[in-house]
Amino acid sequence: MTRFVQALDVGVIDDGIRVFAAVLPKGPIVVLAGVGAAVWRAALGADLATLAVRLVDGDVCEEGDAATDAALFTRAFVDSGLLREEEDS
Repeated sequence: MTRFVQALDVGVIDDGIRVFAAVLPKGPIVVLAGVGAAVWRAALGADLATLAVRLVDGDVCEEGDAATDAALFTRAFVDSGLLREEEDS
């Protein structure tokens, strides 16, 4: 099973409201707030199915939207180099 982890060389500051993340050393700095920040926090260590459950349980999104939202946000985070997918051992 594949889970999401913070990519190597990514710096993150989470002030509890926003998440500031950047691929170091060149960036850019990405500022996540609201749903984006909630998905970032919930995605770490989770696979897509677990993430969808976390989003529903955290009242981040509706059950019918959770799988799609999880896939869209994590794909954007992976494509931007902030997250990477790791196989469970």
